[in-house]
Amino acid sequence: MKNTAIFIIAMVVAAAAGYGLQQMISSDTPMPRQQQSEVIGTKRPEFAMIDIHGQLRNIKDFDGQVILLNFWATWCPPCLKEIPDFIEVQEEFADNGFQIVGVAVENEEDVKHFAEEMGMNYPVMAGEMEAIELARRYGNSMGALPFSAIIDQSGTITHTFTGELSKSRLKAILKDLDIG
Repeated sequence: MKNTAIFIIAMVVAAAAGYGLQQMISSDTPMPRQQQSEVIGTKRPEFAMIDIHGQLRNIKDFDGQVILLNFWATWCPPCLKEIPDFIEVQEEFADNGFQIVGVAVENEEDVKHFAEEMGMNYPVMAGEMEAIELARRYGNSMGALPFSAIIDQSGTITHTFTGELSKSRLKAILKDLDIG
């Protein structure tokens, strides 16, 4: 019962933050996309989660690659807007040492259906409280979605973003990290 209440509160906070972020994005007020975070320049936290196909995925599985770790939800409009671009970028750069890993902040059943419908071509995990805590460990102190962390080939977090990450910005970062 206590865990359910905490989860509901966390989801309400995340939804409110996502709604507020969407309002800021769609307004004329410029908003910085890259978040200055205390985790930038640090070694990425280790984790393992079961993906939506039942396979255990460990962040270490992607060592030596540039990783875009993206936290998202099916009910988050800016999350849904960036996913088609992520699918394209994953397809374009997969053979060059780039890997997107998606972590959805909701239940597995909804995520699995959505990922299959969208044709997501990268590993996707789903977790409720576990995903929220993991996002915090990667620098998401605001609890907003979408949230992305970019990890270089050595496992160092180089960038964090709160809000939609554009395809052009992602490609520029990949170029800076010698991908592509």
